[in-house]
Amino acid sequence: MPQDHHDAEGSAAERLAAEIRESVYSGDIAPGAPLREVSLAESQGVSRRTVREALLLLASQGLVVHERNRGATVRSLGAEDVIDMYRVRRTFELQGARSAPLASDEGRARLQTAYERLHDAVHGTDSREIVNADLAFHGAVVGLVGSTRLSGFYAQMSPEMEMVLAVIRRGESVDGLTPEQIIADHRTIHAALMARDVIEAQRAILEHIDFNERYLLGLLERTQPLD
Repeated sequence: MPQDHHDAEGSAAERLAAEIRESVYSGDIAPGAPLREVSLAESQGVSRRTVREALLLLASQGLVVHERNRGATVRSLGAEDVIDMYRVRRTFELQGARSAPLASDEGRARLQTAYERLHDAVHGTDSREIVNADLAFHGAVVGLVGSTRLSGFYAQMSPEMEMVLAVIRRGESVDGLTPEQIIADHRTIHAALMARDVIEAQRAILEHIDFNERYLLGLLERTQPLD
């Protein structure tokens, strides 16, 4: 197969994966929904091979599961998934707080920029930007460690985290949370990290993560039975 044809198929698969991913994040495609190769190929005007590659990419990001005799379906988050994901977040973000006193100027600047972006986003109307800015802020907390491997591990779980944060964001909208309520924890975390106050930063991070874990589990209970 010529290289340019292979690249074109790869690009088409990546574009299709991005479209499906956005539909999952927005809730337009529900957890557990089947993703049929034939119907996706027909509706999107692409080959079944392109669909297959897109679904494999989404599976590698933890957003799609392949089951014997069922094919591909959108990942359904259960209680154990949430608990494990937030266990990882505690480990990574507490290490970020521990590293705050010795963080590089670049890491601190990235955190400042991420906080300002999140502050602006929560006072806007774009829910997707709020989710992306939230993800970037917590990535910047992890980035204070200055470890490319640790940041890489965080990036690997970011698609799953984005799905989780999108669920939380929809819940916040339904529950009528104000911008101040959404930004308050992040402001406390940001201020403590910039002040290099490890104890206060870790306390604020744990409080934030504990609350959001409980909130997310409650949201999932409203919409689906947990595993």
